[in-house]
Amino acid sequence: MKLVYPFVLLCIFFGFDSYSQAAFDRQTPPNSPKLDQVLVQLQPTVTLENFVKNVNNNCPFAEQIKIEKPLAKRSNIYALSASQITDRQAFISFLKNDPTVLYAQWNAPVTFRDSIPNDELFDAQWSMERIGAPKVWDVSTGGHTTSGREIVVAVMDKGFEIIHPDLIANAWKNPGEIPNDSFDNDGNGFTDDVYGWNFRANSPIYSPEKHGTSVSGIIGANGNNGIGTAGINWNVKMMYLAVEYVDEVIAAFDYVLDMRELYNETNGEQGAFVVVTNGSFGIDQAMCSTQAIWGARYDELGLAGVLSVAATANGDWNVDEVGDMPTSCTSPFLITVTNTAQDDKRSAGAAYGQESIDLGAPGQGTATTSNNSNYREDFSGTSAACPHVAGSVALLYSLPCTLLDSLAVSAPAVCALLVRDAILQNTDAVPSLANETVTGGRLNVYEGMKYLHAYCISRDPERQEGSFKELYLEKKGLIRVTPNPTTDKIYIDYGNVDFKDVKIRVFNMLGQEMILNQVATPEPFKPQSIEIDVKDWSTGVYVVNMFDLTKKISVSFLKQ
Repeated sequence: MKLVYPFVLLCIFFGFDSYSQAAFDRQTPPNSPKLDQVLVQLQPTVTLENFVKNVNNNCPFAEQIKIEKPLAKRSNIYALSASQITDRQAFISFLKNDPTVLYAQWNAPVTFRDSIPNDELFDAQWSMERIGAPKVWDVSTGGHTTSGREIVVAVMDKGFEIIHPDLIANAWKNPGEIPNDSFDNDGNGFTDDVYGWNFRANSPIYSPEKHGTSVSGIIGANGNNGIGTAGINWNVKMMYLAVEYVDEVIAAFDYVLDMRELYNETNGEQGAFVVVTNGSFGIDQAMCSTQAIWGARYDELGLAGVLSVAATANGDWNVDEVGDMPTSCTSPFLITVTNTAQDDKRSAGAAYGQESIDLGAPGQGTATTSNNSNYREDFSGTSAACPHVAGSVALLYSLPCTLLDSLAVSAPAVCALLVRDAILQNTDAVPSLANETVTGGRLNVYEGMKYLHAYCISRDPERQEGSFKELYLEKKGLIRVTPNPTTDKIYIDYGNVDFKDVKIRVFNMLGQEMILNQVATPEPFKPQSIEIDVKDWSTGVYVVNMFDLTKKISVSFLKQ
């Protein structure tokens, strides 16, 4: 956590220089007892009593001020109340101009930054709560990696209304292209491909197809902007690729591959950091072997760091038996999705397969964007389920984990598989999917976040002891002591993948409790370490225990 001096915090937080009387009145509840409270920070050598006496004797803009309470005594910060103020702006200016005052401003209420967006139709977006998205939004709402890489989702569909007011801000813009100059500025073979490419018409212009517009809204409708819906990513860039036939799908995949490989080769100076493609389309009851050219693209994309998410068919059949394209393909970089309803059962009109279909995701009756700057609450089918997963992949890439961020560049395929595992190994078990999907579960992006949190804290670059597998898959928690043995200090690293409070205690080998008996709350992706001075402890072996409601994890260390 960054340390901010109190007077800096106050100055930034309220910024009253720009406060008009009307703005103050809007922010302060009617008849608030704090309406006339003033916050002041005095020079270190100034006494509060002398300051109040001086103001009361000399200020013509208020009848009297009195002390309410100290806020930070060590920094000489206090709350004062004023009565009979004749000119609010003149009064605060009088205080600011006093040489004994460092800072002065009115008290005012704060706005709590809830992770629930203010979009008008969010209450209708039942699927977001179901997959745990709001709890991830407490940590990240998407858009960029820790180092600032712009995350891109390639959306492949028939067409899009990219000028939709809830989509246009999140449209990817090709950094190497100058709009509307009729010239291929970046030399990639596509003229004016500012937002992607319409492979159906061989043009940078898209037809406004309702299906593609609705898919896009689930992935990345601009969140918390006061209108419409919120995407799984409030901020993300969507590369728009219009397709209808297999040849166009193959060409679109090649476009994505070129952009991501160029990004990898130039360390982000060119191309695009595409992390996932969304394909809410396919060929009913076709085996991947009959579409080998198409099917082979998933491995090529994956090796460059791009996962692909595909919707299975909207038909009540077993893909393992009768096939589906592309969800019968077996690439490790392809995630295949069926559709679940609000009762967490597979929709009767969605395909399944214990070997072919990885997981279910909400898709029945989804609120999202629609054409003509409108919205809909009835978008259904596997086409709606698929972008929930693709959007979740992009959201996970935005988590504040430097290890994940660096892995995306140093080993993009490894990073892609790590994110895939975060999705697939952490679904919510759903009885109706137990024998119908590989995982037997439905998407939960919050559980995926906890998985990556465990990975990130287990691979602390300063302390490499321990393994991720032991931490997450076996113990579901972490405690380790370094250095071991020690002579003067120890560092206790701890972690709990459920973010529950933990109690940490230190005992000697006789079971006598020593110095530490502490409750700690693990925070997502934050350093979790306690430093203890042990130089005066007796030589011997000590045990550190971490407890939560369901387990105890222990580790010993030697004090020399």
